[in-house]
Amino acid sequence: MRYCRTHWVELVLVTSSLLLADWLNVLVTIDRWDPFEAGGGAARRSLESVKGAERVLEALKVLGDEAERRDEHAKAHALWQSRRAAHAAGKAPEPGKAPLLVPNLLLLGLDEGAYLLKALASVRAAELEQALLLLPFGAATALLRRLLPMLEAAPPAELMARCALFVLKVHHKQLVANGSLVALLHRLDAALGGRLRREQALIGYNLAALGLLRQAVEEHSEKGALFEEALAGRAAEKRASAAELRRKTVARGAGGGGGGGGKRLKKDRK
Repeated sequence: MRYCRTHWVELVLVTSSLLLADWLNVLVTIDRWDPFEAGGGAARRSLESVKGAERVLEALKVLGDEAERRDEHAKAHALWQSRRAAHAAGKAPEPGKAPLLVPNLLLLGLDEGAYLLKALASVRAAELEQALLLLPFGAATALLRRLLPMLEAAPPAELMARCALFVLKVHHKQLVANGSLVALLHRLDAALGGRLRREQALIGYNLAALGLLRQAVEEHSEKGALFEEALAGRAAEKRASAAELRRKTVARGAGGGGGGGGKRLKKDRK
């Protein structure tokens, strides 16, 4: 009975430990893996990987067009403000209405970061590395620039870290040789390291809390107070369902026996 009351806590502890181990081994796993190795999984193209790469490229293109559109709107708004100031001074006619920024329907009502993460999450985990391998160098650097501001607090930390580290692994020589990207690399290093430390501290805190919960469950289980009502209700439901099943089985057998007796009676009459 004690195991029945505490095994779920042990299961959560084991699952959390495995999650922490997977998260801490992201760097080691990608560092040991060679995407250009003969027979490597990511070196083989597939239809799903090509579609995934197209979705990521389309998302980057939409975000690039949106950035240009916002820049144009900012310039138009600054020009309108200058004309308005000139009109207030009596040096120019009235400029009219202020330019409006119409929402981009291609973003599906999401912000830029959420839209990019949605495109990355739409690629299957098994095809993600293959899709990222198909990205050209310009798109890869654009992806890194887009992921950088989201590494601080965006929820899918594992997805972003996996994408960033894989792109850095594949395009390492080009990134290091390009002097204009050195600052980006340093910022990525600081962001990934800080996020990893925070996630590690958070998971460790949760593991400690689950350990305290496990101790509390074990103490209460000795007294038989915790989860007693829930276990009793579950046992009652099982007994009721078993009794209902037996009743239906008996009723079905009685009906079948009655039918057979009727047939035998008809044969005797003949």
